[in-house]
Amino acid sequence: MHMASSSVHFVNPKTFSILVVEDNTAIRAAIARSLERRNCSVTMASDGLEGLEAIRASSFDVVITDLNMPERGGLWLWEHSLQLRPELKGRFVLISSENRPGQQGMRLFLQSEHFFVKPFSLDDLLDQVEAIARRAGVGFRPGDSIRPDAGGRDDMFPQVSDEV
Repeated sequence: MHMASSSVHFVNPKTFSILVVEDNTAIRAAIARSLERRNCSVTMASDGLEGLEAIRASSFDVVITDLNMPERGGLWLWEHSLQLRPELKGRFVLISSENRPGQQGMRLFLQSEHFFVKPFSLDDLLDQVEAIARRAGVGFRPGDSIRPDAGGRDDMFPQVSDEV
């Protein structure tokens, strides 16, 4: 009796696209490397103006942005991005060294978006990015994860803290 063999194709979860907007080169690079290790496509910008140009040119699943930057900050980027791409609502993660930033518009931002205070854990940030992607339905299936392994922490920086 001859049985037909079936080939099994493993489908990788959708690689999603993330924009990281941060004026601090070391923090921007650390976040980008962690995301790239999880097979994310990462675009980097050093201020809000560059970030808006990236959003104008491409679509992103999640945007991670610093609050305070020399050329237009995170709230400015958020407001202008939603005018161009309303589908980004709920997909922004704002990072700041201020625990209670008092900028105008912050209350409105916090109604739909996400906020991290520096220093923060890269693992916590990446968990939030994954949660946003899952809620947005950008190609995740039950059981998919962007983590390198089911329970492991990011060991990319074994000699330093996982906080940024």
